[in-house]
Amino acid sequence: MFHPNHPRAMPQNIPAKTINKNFMKTSSIIYWFSGTGNSRSIAEDLANSLGDTKLASIPLAIKNNLEPAERIGLVFPVYAFGLPLIVRRFLKRSSFAGAGYIYTVATMGGLAGSVHREARDLLKRQGADLAAGWSLAMPGNYPALSNPPPPEKQAGLFEKAKQRIAAIATKILRGATEIYEDTRLPLAWPLAFVRHMGIDKFPDSDEKFNVGQSCKHCGVCAKVCPVENIRIVEGKPVWLHHCEQCMACLQWCPAQAIEFGSATVGKKRYHHPRYKASDFCLREE
Repeated sequence: MFHPNHPRAMPQNIPAKTINKNFMKTSSIIYWFSGTGNSRSIAEDLANSLGDTKLASIPLAIKNNLEPAERIGLVFPVYAFGLPLIVRRFLKRSSFAGAGYIYTVATMGGLAGSVHREARDLLKRQGADLAAGWSLAMPGNYPALSNPPPPEKQAGLFEKAKQRIAAIATKILRGATEIYEDTRLPLAWPLAFVRHMGIDKFPDSDEKFNVGQSCKHCGVCAKVCPVENIRIVEGKPVWLHHCEQCMACLQWCPAQAIEFGSATVGKKRYHHPRYKASDFCLREE
């Protein structure tokens, strides 16, 4: 079991990031993290609704200086009823000093847990305040637990999300505060316990991945991994034990050759219909 800050949980040593004041400030920027497209679609649609808003991928931004902005958004999925480990690292290693308004939007297939309170607490340690946090239901995409919903239900979730994004954008532009769409007590307590018991196991959980004979040796799994956790050896993926559990490797495999133990055998794959694998390829080698 490893703490999220353990070296094996970190793909590389990245120095603390601060806003580069040599850059000209933009009015608004959204940092997003997404494995299969749900959160990315929300980030893009929200940026369009807000207007004059740039987009930046967290896996790329964590390696570079942050671009300054008066209004900063963070869009990400809920993992184990809280923040993905990469988002935690991003918040711990970044300074948002000078931002006038910071908000979060979390996508979820189930419950939000304490995801926004967790982000708020991490930001406080960096001397920043979280103004508001919203949660949006999207199609479940963790095949180790369940199949994705049928297409008609997915379409309904997309439509509801579209409507909510418009409402959220209006609130953001008005400077809404003290909105934290987390799971309420008393249910939040057992969810926090589940997260505490499981989140540190994520980096090494990739030991359960296996590759079948249908592998085409294309390397897509390595290219879409947001934390460079996969190396191709003799044409097949080898996982390096700093996994985010985003399931991008499994979901984007064109041959459906990757399984997570026996939990995903026979399960349907999912990615947001707006995207293809090449949209998530951070590496081209």
